[in-house]
Amino acid sequence: MSVAVASRSDLVQKARQAPVARFTLFGAIAAIAGGIVLVLGLLSRHPERTWWAYHANFMFWAGLAQGMVVFAAVLKLAKGHWGGVVIRFAEAAAAFTTVAVVLFIGLVIGRQYIFTWIHEPRPDVAWWLTSKWFFLRNGLILVLLSWLSWRFVRHDTAPDARELESGEVVARLTDSGVITRDAAILVLAYAFGYSLLAFDLIMSLAQKWVSNLFGAFYFMGSFLAALMMLAVLAITLRRAMGLAGVYTVRQQHDLGKLCFGFTVFWAYLMWSQFLVIWYGNLPEETYFIFYRLTGAWRPVGTAVFFMVFLIPFIGLLGVKPKKFSPTMVGFALVSLFGIWLERYLEVVPSINDGKGPAIGLTEAGVTLFFAGLFFLSWGWFAGRYPIISPRLAADALEREQH
Repeated sequence: MSVAVASRSDLVQKARQAPVARFTLFGAIAAIAGGIVLVLGLLSRHPERTWWAYHANFMFWAGLAQGMVVFAAVLKLAKGHWGGVVIRFAEAAAAFTTVAVVLFIGLVIGRQYIFTWIHEPRPDVAWWLTSKWFFLRNGLILVLLSWLSWRFVRHDTAPDARELESGEVVARLTDSGVITRDAAILVLAYAFGYSLLAFDLIMSLAQKWVSNLFGAFYFMGSFLAALMMLAVLAITLRRAMGLAGVYTVRQQHDLGKLCFGFTVFWAYLMWSQFLVIWYGNLPEETYFIFYRLTGAWRPVGTAVFFMVFLIPFIGLLGVKPKKFSPTMVGFALVSLFGIWLERYLEVVPSINDGKGPAIGLTEAGVTLFFAGLFFLSWGWFAGRYPIISPRLAADALEREQH
């Protein structure tokens, strides 16, 4: 009995030891350095390239952060007790969902450089693509999802906050009905809301291109990015917080299997979309795909396929690469960069007037700005909420022993 109490009290102590200062320092440096590049780009004679990079990064980081919170909700719905240690690492991304609402204002400011339908009206969907209604509905989607995320996270963290404050052990199933309800609503809202965001913020950039599957392709790709980021965070925090006996190799293997599985699912969705477009052979559909697979954009399209699917698929096929931290982090980072390239490939060719890819200081700086804000918000959350749930982590470790 004493061993169990000691184990629980140790988890309570770990919950207070988040490396907030490191995340805040790294996030601040990245955000300031990237922000300088961003501002200089916007003040230059050709600010459009900076706005394009801003839009691509918004779609990447907003989707990634929301996907992390949704992963925590999925764990609740699927009763994934194995994830009791990492669930709070994912929930911490709720802070960036609020930041994303503020960053969305940037899309409104730079709309003349981003959204082609403002200059080239589309009579077929003119009622849908009107500026006021367009930005209002997408802003409301982001606000609603951020609110749902915070409602879910606050209900899930409340029992742990009470335990850390009072010192009394809280039962694992505390408020489970309310939390499950919030999780279910959040998952459904994510699938519907981010499908609409994909249609509006990416698909509308390409004249006359329509794909009913693109919404699912976007939000499931963001979910894959969330899993890869979570794997990197969990391994990083295991060392920074001394979680060697808490975040175990078995848990890492389970998370690695999810990363592998959704890598395959990404390829399945990509192939499902490609096959229908190729078989239908309609010019208004084929141009979007083949423009990105031929000519100047072919290297980027090839890199996306290799980095999001082929390299992680081969690399994470076995058990050892998932359990060995350096290889798991390496393949996760490759996948993350590949998904970032995918967002760049989906956005920029539709709005850069037929020019080829240009990935340099501007794109790196804007990405650094967004990454800095992500880690700043993650550190802010970790400084105010228990970054490990003693009750859920204890349950995960207890089940591992049986």
